[in-house]
Amino acid sequence: MEPIIATTTFSYDDPEMLMQVFSGEKKGFIYSRWSNPTIELAEQKVAALEACSIKNTNGEPLKLSGKMFSSGMGAISALFLSTLKASDKVLAQENLYGGTSEFLLKIVPQLGVEPLMIDLNDLTLVEERILQDPQVKMLYIETPSNPTIDCYDIEALTNIAKLKNIKVAVDNTFASPYLQQPFKYGVDFVVHSTTKYLNGHGNSTSG
Repeated sequence: MEPIIATTTFSYDDPEMLMQVFSGEKKGFIYSRWSNPTIELAEQKVAALEACSIKNTNGEPLKLSGKMFSSGMGAISALFLSTLKASDKVLAQENLYGGTSEFLLKIVPQLGVEPLMIDLNDLTLVEERILQDPQVKMLYIETPSNPTIDCYDIEALTNIAKLKNIKVAVDNTFASPYLQQPFKYGVDFVVHSTTKYLNGHGNSTSG
């Protein structure tokens, strides 16, 4: 059992060691907003859950990495902001979690990114949008959806997206890796609000 490291900053015996950690020459921790041993361990555990029993294309165990955030919306917004740019479009379902919907409809358009909200259960429509619009750069799927519990075919949607090499992201919050592993179907990103299923008690906020 690892201890919980609650410090904000980390000290070193000499400036030389600190500079080596700052430069990336040596592994270490500086400030908990970037990372700390507890956060890093949590990242590794969630990644291990998502990768459990999955093989890569070479038949080897799938290796994943993850990043923790202060909330689920922190993780989701970081995903969009780090992968989309002006003139890009993101294809998503209409019945998203309210915070995600608000971010897509009110924030990303200010950055020149256009959200396209359609019925992702209509695979013909999804394929038409993806094949006919080269500006679609991401397919975002929340399944089961919050709070309506609508489910979507991750494998079928991913296969369509890959026809145009479009990135696929899945919000796996309501299923958790115990019930659903989107990486089995070739998705590129998985996000969680760990406040819900993964936490299980409603007494923490992270993503």
